[in-house]
Amino acid sequence: MNSAINKAREALQNADAILMGASNGLSISEGYNIFADNESFNEIFGDLKRKHGLRCILDGCFHHYSTEADRREFSDRLVKTWVEDYTPSEVMINLREIIGNKPYFILTTNADEHLEAAGFSPDRVWEIEGTFRQLRDGVTPENKQKELNDFLNKYGNKNLVILELGIGSQNHIIKLPLMQLTLQEPNATYITLNLPQEIYIPMEIASKSIALPGDIAETLRELNDRNF
Repeated sequence: MNSAINKAREALQNADAILMGASNGLSISEGYNIFADNESFNEIFGDLKRKHGLRCILDGCFHHYSTEADRREFSDRLVKTWVEDYTPSEVMINLREIIGNKPYFILTTNADEHLEAAGFSPDRVWEIEGTFRQLRDGVTPENKQKELNDFLNKYGNKNLVILELGIGSQNHIIKLPLMQLTLQEPNATYITLNLPQEIYIPMEIASKSIALPGDIAETLRELNDRNF
């Protein structure tokens, strides 16, 4: 087992709290890709793709449909297949076990509610851009800045692990604030999981960071010491 995995495991085990950031790479590791015109998209949405010229889930979410009924048909099917029918994957089971009983807070833009379905408390998950269900129903996403501030006030200056899962190297919504927080927090450890080409750690926080490039599903399997 490589030294980076061991180092990350040790940091997670010694953490007083874990602040997690999750983006599309985490969902993709489960097999849910909002950008892909793949077999899954065609199996679930093939008729709507042909009817409306949809190219992927993301396109379907923001497509200008001719009627409200057409928009609702896509949204209902998305919520049914990606949210309501979802069963937590090995990825989410491993992630839940890695966090264990540690205090945590999660920032995500994934919208699919998979984290909540896997057992993470909705009170501690901030779906920053809202969920597919909220988008369908026209519900304004809840702002949980206060909850985040309370979490950081409580665990600032302690052993805070900042765990980043599948966030693109140029992401400014979650990644940039997490890197800035790592710089500010004296005892923070920044652990980033992503494909090799998407791993980015600024020099200013390199000494406080652990990069785990590769398939996120496999990395989480290795990090979960219950698998060994």
